[in-house]
Amino acid sequence: MAGQSNKVKHKTKTALNKVKSSIKEKLFNIADIQSTTVQELADFIQHHPETKVTKKEMLGNTYSFYNLETQGNKYYLETNTSKILQLDVSSQDKNMVSYRSYRDSYQMHTPIRIP
Repeated sequence: MAGQSNKVKHKTKTALNKVKSSIKEKLFNIADIQSTTVQELADFIQHHPETKVTKKEMLGNTYSFYNLETQGNKYYLETNTSKILQLDVSSQDKNMVSYRSYRDSYQMHTPIRIP
């Protein structure tokens, strides 16, 4: 019975996150607010010529750590193969984006407002 309740709770939470993302995207488009997504930021960091990459093999898995400083912003990205595990963007020690794969706060294609 408890397993069924948790399954329903998870489905509800997932559905609400999708609705929230859709509403946020529409509002940003209507208000013409500049935004990006976690995936777009990760692509930017990975392909920027000034990005420093460190790769480590741990427990049979390859992890990549990307660091980039450009235009007053600091970018940090961790990946396992192609999965984004962590992404942080800060400017003048102010955290602008904080994505963790284990949290539900941002989905991969949820628009994120860029200050």
